[in-house]
Amino acid sequence: MSRATTDDLTAMGTMGRGHLIAAAQSAFRAAEAGEPGGIELGARLLCMAWAEFPVDGALAGQIVRLAGAIPGVRGLLKPEGLRLAARMAQGDGGGNLADVERLFSLGEYEDMARCLEAAASQGPLLPVVRQAMHFQGILSNFDWLERFLETACAPVEAELAELLLAGVWLAAGRFERAAAAYGRIAARCGLPLWGLRQAAALAGAGRTERAMAALASVLKEFPAHVTALLCLDGLAFPPERGARLDGGCAVSIYSYNKADELRRTLDSVLASDLGPDVAEVAVRVLVNGSTDGSLAVAEAARDRFAGRLEVISLPVNVGAPAARNWLLDAALRAGDRWIVYLDDDVLVPGDWLAGLAAGARDFPGAGVWGCRVADVRSPGLTQHGDGFLLPPEEAARKGERLMLAEPCVEVMAEPLLRYRRYAASVTGCCHLFETASLANSGGFDLLFSPSQCDDLDLDLRRLGQGLPAAYLGDVRITHLRESTHFLKLSEGAAAQSRMHRRQLDERHGPVLDALCATQRAVVRADLAARRERLQRAGLLPASS
Repeated sequence: MSRATTDDLTAMGTMGRGHLIAAAQSAFRAAEAGEPGGIELGARLLCMAWAEFPVDGALAGQIVRLAGAIPGVRGLLKPEGLRLAARMAQGDGGGNLADVERLFSLGEYEDMARCLEAAASQGPLLPVVRQAMHFQGILSNFDWLERFLETACAPVEAELAELLLAGVWLAAGRFERAAAAYGRIAARCGLPLWGLRQAAALAGAGRTERAMAALASVLKEFPAHVTALLCLDGLAFPPERGARLDGGCAVSIYSYNKADELRRTLDSVLASDLGPDVAEVAVRVLVNGSTDGSLAVAEAARDRFAGRLEVISLPVNVGAPAARNWLLDAALRAGDRWIVYLDDDVLVPGDWLAGLAAGARDFPGAGVWGCRVADVRSPGLTQHGDGFLLPPEEAARKGERLMLAEPCVEVMAEPLLRYRRYAASVTGCCHLFETASLANSGGFDLLFSPSQCDDLDLDLRRLGQGLPAAYLGDVRITHLRESTHFLKLSEGAAAQSRMHRRQLDERHGPVLDALCATQRAVVRADLAARRERLQRAGLLPASS
């Protein structure tokens, strides 16, 4: 195991507890193989992982042990931070409450809340707080968490409560309170681990200069902090929306038996900016042999789109890949230079198309431009963002041949997710292509019918052609289909997913090394360019 694998992982992002733990383990393996600096880097990444979820008592115990062996850990955590980690390790005296997990899995969320409240006064506190943060965090129940931490945790563990409340306030968009709390925590426990979140809160509160100063301090202390670099670059050079998709743009929606969702999707598209300053827009809806009134919904919307909505009705469900290719052919015949695919169950913001247009201007080397996808039940959750291929050895450690990493989905702090960058793949819920380029790549493969993985397959094929994806984190849509945290796949859908995963493995596994090499070159060149322009602007020292 070489240090290169760790560098690949950190280049994908330096956030997300699970992702940071994987990167730390990779660094430790590199150290065992004789790579210099691996122990110190692994310790740092492990400390960063603990800072993301401080109630992980087992991880806190590892941090305390590392502090006794690696002097660098004591540079990351001040004595008070180490004492907090020690208390977390010592207080983790019980396992998870089975009733909480069961009630969550059943969707009995109010009963789960009552169970947590009762358990907080009956046994070891830390395991209860850990489950509360995890499950109620997944639900974005930030008001409940605030009350729970103030009443159950603060009287017993005031410092822990303040740290956890800062995270809740950041996730909930209460940025001023979060910034003040993280400022105290960084001063007391150590800037290196909490400076990023302090900066995110400051940025969310509109205090851009202070946020940039905090990020610059984090990067001075740890130049390889990729997420801090992306955030600083985004604040220093915010995207300008004035771009236009010249040559016509086909907003293309395909639907099958989702009449209510389709209505909501069309309503949100109609309410958005489709004006000529953004693009010359045509909207096409392909209804896939639906039996639930979807066709009537599409036809009823035609008048409201003032003649810009075309409805295509098919007698059967041809599946997502074929529907996408049908819409591509329609765009080509109409002479549309651009095509945007929207799922039939998304809500778009008013400036979504302007955001995609700006992305196409700013990332001209991309083959597809995508966005950030939020969950309809839990708005703090990110379902999809920027996806990266794991190096083969890392995928194998997880029992896979080909696997995507999305560190952003582990993070519930919107100011940290607004960055834009090149990646290997973006979500198919909302993605933009140049029609001729897409057609030249062969479109979507019918092998992945009726749905699932055709968008990922296309992204990887285009990556192999030197056309990476561009993730536009400043464009946020809402998916009306709930996350797999709440919605479990049926047995048939799960079997279909496994089959398509095998097909992806068979197609892309033999060229995975080459795909990862392309991804590595694109990602590192992009990060180097950002670092250079921040240095030219005087925001980072030339040696960083």
